[in-house]
Amino acid sequence: MPENDPPKRGRPPRSTRGATRNRILDAALEVFSKHGFDDATVRQIAAKVGVTDPALYAHFKSKKEIFEALMREAGPDLLGTVSAGMELDQVPARTAILEMFGAIVDAWTAPRARAFTSLMLRMGPDGISTALKDVTVRLRPVFSAWSARGDLRADISIDTAIWQVIGPLSSIRLTYLNGHATEADIEYATALARSHLDLMADILTQPKDDAK
Repeated sequence: MPENDPPKRGRPPRSTRGATRNRILDAALEVFSKHGFDDATVRQIAAKVGVTDPALYAHFKSKKEIFEALMREAGPDLLGTVSAGMELDQVPARTAILEMFGAIVDAWTAPRARAFTSLMLRMGPDGISTALKDVTVRLRPVFSAWSARGDLRADISIDTAIWQVIGPLSSIRLTYLNGHATEADIEYATALARSHLDLMADILTQPKDDAK
């Protein structure tokens, strides 16, 4: 009988690597939530996944890199991830607001994003305010471009327009789209967020003379 070929050495299949990467991110959320970022360790995350430290380092170079990956998927960096394929300068502000922020709200409903919301809540006011300030900075050039093009009302400042959009959305996320959200919470939050975006798109892109 022919002998079985010996197992091949090297990196695991891509599908296996992807599954392990996801397990690492989910475990990191739990560890960060329990211990905080500063006190959490790679060893704790690896133990939660059931892999060795070197195995974890095959996916992420450091604890910071893990956190940055979570930020891209569920934190302020999600803004860049969602809008990456959009030519915002070429799209009317109303359309961009509805599509970009609508996509962000949809992303917030994912389990990992909701777990990240719970992490932000555990981080307290400082963590939440830092995230909101970061989003404001990222959005300012986009809203400024819309304003310069005449898409936004001239009587509303750039920062006011940004906060009119993200303030209520952030409240909806923290209240209804956290790790303890039920299906009813998610459905309600999504409908409420989209209603808010419809209203903001009408108000912010409405000419001043028509807003009276």
